[in-house]
Amino acid sequence: MQSLTFAKSQSRGGIAGLCARAAVLIALVLGGSLFADRQASASTTLAAAAASANAGLSACSNNRGTALNNCVAGVLEKMNNEISSANVQETQRSIQTAASQLRAATTKIQAVSAIRQCQSAIAGALRQVKAAGGVYVRGVGDSGLSAIAGVLSRAAALIQSKG
Repeated sequence: MQSLTFAKSQSRGGIAGLCARAAVLIALVLGGSLFADRQASASTTLAAAAASANAGLSACSNNRGTALNNCVAGVLEKMNNEISSANVQETQRSIQTAASQLRAATTKIQAVSAIRQCQSAIAGALRQVKAAGGVYVRGVGDSGLSAIAGVLSRAAALIQSKG
């Protein structure tokens, strides 16, 4: 009787160990697939935020001077909030800095400079992404950054022409 109990406890331990190994394997597989989805998700998030920002810039085109700067800054801040789920803190920091500098700008040159500095940071981020083979770079983003760069280019052109 005692040996039967010992055999049962060993088989339970074997089953528990097998279940634990299976759970770890499943977690690793799902974790890997979630990482692959992170890249697709970041690109989609960045592109969607850029599309929304382009629409916002169209609404800003009726403004001039400080009102234009504030409108563009608002668009950049909204875009920045929309990309927060993409885990791109460095990119967000550049965009937020540009928005703050736009609000503080007293001349067209200062306003355009704020956008150009952000464009430079985004261009650097795009170089990192390209060097990594076009994949998601933690804190920076992925190829979806090109859509963000397009928004910044449009914002600079708008400020130059109407600022």
